[in-house]
Amino acid sequence: MTSQVSKQALDSLMQPVVDIWEQRRTRGGSSDAVYGTLREAILSKALTPGPQLAEEDLARMFGVSRTPIREALLRLEAERLVERQGGRRISVARISAAEILEIYDVRVALDGLSAELAAKRATPPDVAQLRWINNQMVIGGQAGDYTRVSALSLDFHEWVAKASANSFLLTQIRVVHDRVRRFERTTLQHPGRLNSAANEHELLLDAIAAGDVERATAAARDHMLNAKRIRLAMAETPPPQ
Repeated sequence: MTSQVSKQALDSLMQPVVDIWEQRRTRGGSSDAVYGTLREAILSKALTPGPQLAEEDLARMFGVSRTPIREALLRLEAERLVERQGGRRISVARISAAEILEIYDVRVALDGLSAELAAKRATPPDVAQLRWINNQMVIGGQAGDYTRVSALSLDFHEWVAKASANSFLLTQIRVVHDRVRRFERTTLQHPGRLNSAANEHELLLDAIAAGDVERATAAARDHMLNAKRIRLAMAETPPPQ
C-alpha cells in the first residue's frame, strides 16, 4: 500500500479503529477518548505503520472537530507511537530492531527487580495464580492460539510485579509491555520456545515460593535474556507465509 490512501481505502483501513471508537462513545468526543482509541488501535496492531493519515480524515472518521484529534496526536507523538510526516499528516511509528533490543535490556532489569521483591512478598495465592497462568499458556500453545499465549505471557510477568507489592514497578512494566504488544511476532512462536519458557517460569515460581531472592532474581533475568536471544534469532528469519 502506498503511503497516501484513497478515501475508500482509508475507510476500509480505519474500520477496526472505528469499531474500537464505537465502544468508547460514552466518553463523547473528548481528546482523551480519541487518544485512548488510537492508542489501543496501535498497540493491538489494528493500525499499523505505513499509511499517512491526515488530521481532517481522522476528524471525519471520529465525527469530531480537529481540536481533540490534534491534542490526541500530540500525546501519541510524545509516546513515540506516531510520527509527523509534515503538515497535518501522521503515520504509526515503526519499531526498529535497535529499539526492540533496548526494550529487552529494560525488561531484564525490571523483571529481575520484580522477581527479587516477589520472592520477599508473594503470597501462596499469588504463586497459585501464576502457576495457573503458566499452565494456560501451554494449553493455548497446544491449540495454536499464540495471540492468547502472548497475552498470557505478559499477564504472567505483570502478576509477578503485582506480587512484588510495588505499584510503581508494575506501572513501569506495563509501559514496557505496551511496546512489546506492538512486536510483529511473539518469541513463544519460535520452535521449542513455549515449552522452555514455561519451564523457566516454573523455576522462577519455585524460587519465589521458597522465598529465595537470589535464585528468583537470577531465574527472571536468565528467562528474559533467553527471550532476547530468541528475538535476535527471529530477526534473522523471515516470518512464515
